[in-house]
Amino acid sequence: MVSGTSSTTNNNAATGSSIISALGTGSGIDTNKLADQLTEASKMLQAERLTTKKTLLETQISDFGLLRSSLSKLETAAAALGSADTFNAKSLSIPDTKLLSITKLDAKATAGNYQLKVEQVAQAQSISSGTFASVTEPIGKGTLTLRLGEWDAGLTGFTVDPAKTGATITIDDTNNSLTGLRDAINKANIGVSASIVSDGGSFKLLLTAKSGAKNEIEITAAETPGSPGLASFDFNQATRNLTQQQEGLDAKIRMNGLLVSRESNHITDVIEGMEFDLFAASATETISLTIAEDKSTAEQTIRDFVTAYNTFKTEVEKLVGFDTELKEYGSLHRDPLAKNLMQSVRNVLSSSVAGLSGGFSTLSNLGIRTELDGSLKIIETEGNTGFRAAIDKNFDMVRDLFVPKTSSSTADIDVTKFSAKSKPGSYDVVITQQPSKGMFTGANIPLAFPIDTTGKDYSFKVSLDGIESATISLPAGKTYASGAELATELQSLINLDTNIKDAKSTLSVGFDGSKLVFTSDAYGANSKVGFTAVGADLADLGIAAGAGTAGTNVAGTVNGVAAFGYGNVLLPGLGSDAEGLSMTIQPGASNGTITFSRGFAGGMTTLLNDFVKNSGLIKGRETTINKDIEKVEKDEEALDRRSEAYRARLMSQFQAMESIVRSLNSTGDFLDGILDRLPFTAKSS
Repeated sequence: MVSGTSSTTNNNAATGSSIISALGTGSGIDTNKLADQLTEASKMLQAERLTTKKTLLETQISDFGLLRSSLSKLETAAAALGSADTFNAKSLSIPDTKLLSITKLDAKATAGNYQLKVEQVAQAQSISSGTFASVTEPIGKGTLTLRLGEWDAGLTGFTVDPAKTGATITIDDTNNSLTGLRDAINKANIGVSASIVSDGGSFKLLLTAKSGAKNEIEITAAETPGSPGLASFDFNQATRNLTQQQEGLDAKIRMNGLLVSRESNHITDVIEGMEFDLFAASATETISLTIAEDKSTAEQTIRDFVTAYNTFKTEVEKLVGFDTELKEYGSLHRDPLAKNLMQSVRNVLSSSVAGLSGGFSTLSNLGIRTELDGSLKIIETEGNTGFRAAIDKNFDMVRDLFVPKTSSSTADIDVTKFSAKSKPGSYDVVITQQPSKGMFTGANIPLAFPIDTTGKDYSFKVSLDGIESATISLPAGKTYASGAELATELQSLINLDTNIKDAKSTLSVGFDGSKLVFTSDAYGANSKVGFTAVGADLADLGIAAGAGTAGTNVAGTVNGVAAFGYGNVLLPGLGSDAEGLSMTIQPGASNGTITFSRGFAGGMTTLLNDFVKNSGLIKGRETTINKDIEKVEKDEEALDRRSEAYRARLMSQFQAMESIVRSLNSTGDFLDGILDRLPFTAKSS
């Protein structure tokens, strides 16, 4: 409202002044123009100062964007130096062959010469059912228990693989058909695929396991009374109502003369870091392949970093120093953050990498020197040293300089992780409490082997890591020739339980010569094994209801500061220099020294990230500058308001002046010739 009134007043005053001037009854001065000139003169210096300040701030915002872009490029180059794969790159030489194909070569592959001979490819077992008139025909109700293991040559004996988890399939009114059984088996996702095959107007269920000799299938039916039929799918030692179409076989490969077997034709661990697929076997062909270190990748990455830094330096110096092309200083030449950034980067380039002992600890050890102008230069050769010698003769030390590295003086203490809060250095670790697993040890088994389950109630419920299983029973009519065989069976049945599987808990069962020992696969105070219910005859196996011995969490100190232990993982105390390091402690560990180095690349990327991240230093500086711009804009608005008010005052004063001038003019006109009109002074006609 005030602004509008001022504008109206000014316009009226200007109009009045113009009219008066036009009529020639005023002073004759263009007061409107004079007010504009006086207002502009009053405003000019402050306006120029605000404009200059705003222009500088806006330029700084733009230049901080350029600075962020340059930093990001340098950070990318530094991050490539921090990747272990950069320094572990490998090359492969292999002749043409139809027996196998290389699918992956990792940087961790072990260099060397290898002779491979494929003697047998892996094969999956498949078994088929009898025929059914339709896919919707009822097949009976109850459960089918599928387990994985290995059949003997005559299909008379099955050895369960305790490391593999099977499934219990329930068939009820919702899925009582061949289609329902197929879908239930596939949904169990245990590595057995089910399909329905049409056979001349009738249908068969075909089950196919994963490839491998120990992925073969055992099926045991438990029929619901009054709804028979599922027994037709039995395939176990007692009854085999399904037909084996193909046995399971392992792949067999001879590497440098050593015969190894694998379940799959996709081989991932015969040569570390290299994966390949087998297509066929040959009794005569031997494949010779060579894996060699590829140092060129690391060398080029180092060269790229040097180039990236020199480009970064050139770009940033235009912003923080004198731009020789524009003949002026950059907008950030007085900004403390920008100057601190450049100095911080230079410090990292020239400083020793913390946490390294022996070997290379600075860029200069590699022949990378800082020139007088601050740029980096690679000295290729310098006597027996220089960049070329470092790459060719001391490549391991080059890798340790750039890549983050953890080490331990003992194999029982393994450093597995570090964080941005972890400070490089060496730390003494003292273990004050060993990690252990919960376990239940049975009594001596009173029976002699073999043990027959016929007519016995060998049922129980087990509690594992706080999870109680459903009722589990040893199969009826089965004989166990040894304690080891019985332990394997119990381990398989417990790990197969739905409650245990859903909780992702597992245990191992062993036999020490006279008793069964049940051990959780987890470490820590929550690791427990116990029996909450036992069948009438389970004492025959030395098992009674009760709790076992709980596990323990590891405890210890790092550099004398108490650490936090959970299971077998030890974490240094919050706020300590070692915070963020994570250690896996093996039973038997007592003490050791761990060492952590972030590497040159780690230190550089951490520094640069502090500046460029979304919540980083540059973002904070940009926020401050934007607030300063907003303040300048408010100051400009205030200046405009003051100038308008000043002009209004001038116009008001000019109007008053014009009024006085008009009055004086009228008085002058009145007085003009007055003597001629007054009595006694008038001229005679």
